[in-house]
Amino acid sequence: MTSIRLVTKYLGTMALRPTDHTWQGFTQEQAGLLDFLDHLGNNGWARNPQSEEILPTLMGDFLDAGLQVSQVKDAMKSIGYSKDALHQLDRWESKRVTGRFGR
Repeated sequence: MTSIRLVTKYLGTMALRPTDHTWQGFTQEQAGLLDFLDHLGNNGWARNPQSEEILPTLMGDFLDAGLQVSQVKDAMKSIGYSKDALHQLDRWESKRVTGRFGR
């Protein structure tokens, strides 16, 4: 988790989340994962080699941390992500579960 926080600290300018934002109602682990996802969302979680490598695993990390995809999407919506960007998270969850990138 420490490496995730370091990445978001130094690359936080790419994130939509305001620098003073706190994830109310989430554990420290969950907040760290949400911060990292926000950082990766600077391109709306588009499909590319970097996201192919990271996002399916990250979606599993959310589940392991006790968060459902709907909760993750609600958190990202609360900081300004669009409907289209949020749909990409469903597609990445499909990739994690089925091995195929969803529609």
